[in-house]
Amino acid sequence: MLSRVANSLYWMSRNVERAENNARILDVQLLQMIEAADEELVRDSDWRLIFEICDSTETMRRIKANPTYEESELVQYLAMAQENSNSVASCTMVVRENARISRDHIPDDYWETWNRAYLSLTDMDLKNSSVRDMRSFLENVKTTSLISQGIVESSMSRGVAYQMIKIAKWLERAEKTARILNVVCERTRERVRKEKTDDYYFWLAALRMTNGYNAYLKSNPPRMEPKNVLAFLISDKTFPRSIRYCLDHVRDAVEELEGGKVSHYSWELYAKLDEVRTSFSETDIESLDSDELMHFLNRFQDGCNEISRIFSSTYYLTDPEAETAMAFQSQGMDMKGITSMKYKIEHTNIFDYETIVDQSMNTIRLKPRTDECQRLLSYRADITPATLTTNHVDIFGNNVETFFIAEHHQHLEVKATSIVSIQKSPFIHRIDYSPEMNVIFHSQLFAEHYMAYLSNTAYTYMLPEQMELVDRELGDMSNPVQYSIDVMEYLFDHFTYDGDSTTVTTTASESFNLKKGVCQDITHVMLGILRSKNIPARYVSGYLYVGEDSALVGDAASHAWVEVMVPGIGWVGLDPTNNVEALENHIRVGTGRDYNDVSPVQGVYRGGSQSLDVKVSVSLLDQ
Repeated sequence: MLSRVANSLYWMSRNVERAENNARILDVQLLQMIEAADEELVRDSDWRLIFEICDSTETMRRIKANPTYEESELVQYLAMAQENSNSVASCTMVVRENARISRDHIPDDYWETWNRAYLSLTDMDLKNSSVRDMRSFLENVKTTSLISQGIVESSMSRGVAYQMIKIAKWLERAEKTARILNVVCERTRERVRKEKTDDYYFWLAALRMTNGYNAYLKSNPPRMEPKNVLAFLISDKTFPRSIRYCLDHVRDAVEELEGGKVSHYSWELYAKLDEVRTSFSETDIESLDSDELMHFLNRFQDGCNEISRIFSSTYYLTDPEAETAMAFQSQGMDMKGITSMKYKIEHTNIFDYETIVDQSMNTIRLKPRTDECQRLLSYRADITPATLTTNHVDIFGNNVETFFIAEHHQHLEVKATSIVSIQKSPFIHRIDYSPEMNVIFHSQLFAEHYMAYLSNTAYTYMLPEQMELVDRELGDMSNPVQYSIDVMEYLFDHFTYDGDSTTVTTTASESFNLKKGVCQDITHVMLGILRSKNIPARYVSGYLYVGEDSALVGDAASHAWVEVMVPGIGWVGLDPTNNVEALENHIRVGTGRDYNDVSPVQGVYRGGSQSLDVKVSVSLLDQ
């Protein structure tokens, strides 16, 4: 699943686990604050422990340096602060946003569960919530996480989406357990050196933070022996939050993804997993002194982090910072500023024939798609003369309807009415084209996977001398993302939108010489240029909402634009006719190699010549 959907599923699941972990860690601290007498504040070392696990002690010092500092500010930062990408509230928003994007790949109950948690969050005053209100929210997040995990186990088929969710969960859990142990060991080592005694309070906290207190007591004596706790949380084969248990399940899920094979691009992941897992059996934790133990834990945590990095690289996933940037708080908007656009589209094709037609066979591609950013709420096709349709999805994922009219007719009308909701925000200018993405872009696997969108067609082929002219204008291609933007701007500057200069059969090379055309022509030219540079690009057919006082053009009929495959990100839309990224006013119907793959109406009939009248109306609906 090499797309933004896979990326969304992965980070959705990681943030579910992160939200639950941080909520549990913070909830223990809040309970102590509520139960403490006025003069009995929670120990400062407790807050140091929590901030080192969930954020950093530097942040804690910055908050406490405020002249009007109150202890509840520490809670607010870890629980509710939108500027903290790891706060429980921020994680909840990331989960909800990624669940929305991947909604067609998860159970409806999963989406509804997290959407309710998000809506309860929007009703809160994030900056002025009481400790009790925040604790109630944390309890809700923990419960929501457990319910959603149960929904995954009971409702999802064990396919790619399921395995991606499980791998993300186990990786996040392993990293958090390793982090907790690392911090607790460091704190207790300091205390042993100063006071010559172990602080069993910290080891009790470690068990509670990992929800392992009861499980530990059932398999160990009541006494909190530090090395027993370490062995339990690191190498126990049956406790679901031990690092060994997590990494064993990661490897099992990777094997499911790979079909039990080690491929040329996944061998590094297998090797690192086996290396870290082998360290369990080769290290006698009880024989290590405090310095050796810290070295082991540091190396161990680095190993867990490296597994996550390799997994993300292997399966073309963006890093956590890039994913967080896609969430609400990183877009410079508060939660209530995120809205979706809802449109009603009426597309009518009227055919009038010179003579009576005794039969005709037609296919239509007028039904908008449902994907990570767009949802089809309703659709209806009315055909006159009345007939039945059969439906199928073609090789490109387009909705295709076929109908046969056997009766004599001299007039054919096809009217499609759709209601679509779109939620999308600017994206391509925020992409940082990394060295890892460049490796993917030049890999054989990437080229093979998107071969259909790398080969030019009769519509998109550009002459060598035309490409030489483009090269003189744009220079060499080193960054496919920036180059795609440059091509879009170049075509917008050099082409004139003219509906009378070309026909539906005009090719890219012909349009390039004319420097005129409609959206179909400009899109074909852009496809030809990008594919000549080995950038996977596909043709998109749909509709454009212009609205009032807009400089956009292309709403008189179906609109066309380009989607570029960005390694590790997925398909990103660019509209060269208008020099804009395809966002919430671009309504997607079909994708393919060129216009021929997505033509709205195609057919054959027996009769005389025909005339065609097309009417398209796109109106904005109230939410």
